[in-house]
Amino acid sequence: MRDNRIQHVWLFALVADFCALVAAYYTTLIIRFNSEWGEGFFATLNRALGVRQGGEVGHMLELFYYANAPRIILLMAGTLFIIYALRELYSGRRYIRHRPLAWNIVVANATALVLFYAYFYLSRNVFHPRSMFATVLVLNCLLGVGFRVWMESLLSWGRERFGIDHWRAVLVGHGREADTIGGVIETLHPHGLEVVHRSQRETGSSSAAFIDALERSAREHRADLIICAEQGLEVGEIMLVLELAGTLHLPVKILTDKLGVVVDQARMPADRIHGVPLVHFDTPRAGWEHRRISRIVTLLAGVLTLAAVSPLLGLIALAVRLTSRGPIFFLQDRMGVNREPFRMYKFRTMHERADELIAQVEEFNESGEGLFKIRNDPRVTRVGRFLRRFSLDELPQLVNVVLGRMVFVGPRPLPRRDFENYYEEWHYSRHGGMPGLTCLWQVSGRSDLDFHNMCILDVYYLRNQSWVLDAKILLRTVWVVLFAKGAY
Repeated sequence: MRDNRIQHVWLFALVADFCALVAAYYTTLIIRFNSEWGEGFFATLNRALGVRQGGEVGHMLELFYYANAPRIILLMAGTLFIIYALRELYSGRRYIRHRPLAWNIVVANATALVLFYAYFYLSRNVFHPRSMFATVLVLNCLLGVGFRVWMESLLSWGRERFGIDHWRAVLVGHGREADTIGGVIETLHPHGLEVVHRSQRETGSSSAAFIDALERSAREHRADLIICAEQGLEVGEIMLVLELAGTLHLPVKILTDKLGVVVDQARMPADRIHGVPLVHFDTPRAGWEHRRISRIVTLLAGVLTLAAVSPLLGLIALAVRLTSRGPIFFLQDRMGVNREPFRMYKFRTMHERADELIAQVEEFNESGEGLFKIRNDPRVTRVGRFLRRFSLDELPQLVNVVLGRMVFVGPRPLPRRDFENYYEEWHYSRHGGMPGLTCLWQVSGRSDLDFHNMCILDVYYLRNQSWVLDAKILLRTVWVVLFAKGAY
C-alpha cells in the first residue's frame, strides 16, 4: 500500500549468491594451483577419491579451469540457483524462515554436489573434477552465508539511513501465541518489519464486524502485511481474511490451528516463531504479463508432452476398446475457472451407463459432502482400475491444456454434480484459477483427503502460486503416480 518498499529483494540475494560462487571458484583455483599447501591437500584428496591428476595432467587442468571459468561458473550458478529457488531462498519477504538460512544453503550445495558427481560419473569426463567441485561448493557454503549476511546488513543500513523498505504489519490476535509473535517481530525492526497496530477480535462480534475492523486497521495504518494470530477463527472466517487481503493486495500470515492440512499433509513450509506456526499466503499474481507468459509456456509444454506420449495414448485406447464395450473416451462437463463449464476428456474407465448406476452406490461414498469417491467402485473396469491407479486415464486432458481450458498445475475440475454439492460459500474460491492436470491435494493424499481439506489446499495454492511451487508439485506428482499413492 506504500511505494517505498524494494519490490525485488530476491535480486539482491541473487547477486550476493553469484558473487559468493565466483569468489569460491577462484579461491579454490588459487589454493589448488598456486600454493604448496593447496597442491598437497588436493593430491591427498584426489588419492582418497581414486583420481590421478598429477604432473602434466595437473597443468592441463589448471589451463582448463582458468580458460573455461565463465562457462563452469554459469553451469554451477544455474544449477545452484534452481535448487536455491526450490528451497525458497529467493522467496522474497519471508522474514521468519521455517529453517535457518545456513541450513538451506548447506543442503542446497550438498544436493548440487550429488548432481554434479552423477553427471561426472555418467559422462566419464577426462577432467574428472570431483575434488575441485567439492571444494568450491564447501567454500560457497561459507561465503554464501557471509555474503547474504553482508547483503542484509547493507539493506538494514539503507533502511536506517534513508527510511526505505520498511514493511508495516497489522497483528490481530490475543493470548500467548500473539504475544510471542509480537515480541519476535520487535526484534526484526532492523530487517524492515514492524508491527504498526495490534488489535483483537471483540468478544461476541460477528464475522462481518471483525473483517470491517481489520480492513479499517489495515487502511488507516497503511499496512503492508497482515498477521492473523486470532485463535478460534473458523475456516470460513479465515477465507474472509484472505479475501480482504486479496482486495487490499496484501500478503497474510495465519495461525495454523485450522489449517493443519497445509503443514501436516501437504508438507508446505510454515513460518515458525518460537514454535508458533504461521501459514503464509502471498498476494495473487493477476497481471496480464504473468498470464500471457504462463499461457505460452503451458502451450509449448502441452504440445511437446502430447507428442511424446502419443504412442502410449494409442496403446491405452486399444486396450480400452478391446476389453469392454463402449466408447474409448469419456467426455464430461467440468467446472473451470470462474465457475465456467468446459468439456473435459479422459479415457473411459467404467462400464457403459455408469452414471445411471450412481444412485445404487451413493451410500458407499468415502469423501463426505461435496465429492464422490469410492475405493472399490464396482462400476470400474479391470483395465480402468489399472489406468486409475497410475492416473493414465488423465492423459487425454493434455488436449484441454493445448486448447487453453486447463493448465498443468491448478485446482482439479469437478463434475457439475460435485459442484452443486458445495456446502460452504468459501468452497467456490477454488475456482479462482485455471483447473489443472495435477494439484497440491493430489500429491498430499489424493482420494484419501476429504473435500473440505481439498478446498483448503486449492486456496493455498492459488494464493501462493509460483513457478517454483508448480515445479515442486509436478515432481511430487511423478513420485505419487509411480507408487500409486491414494489412487482409486
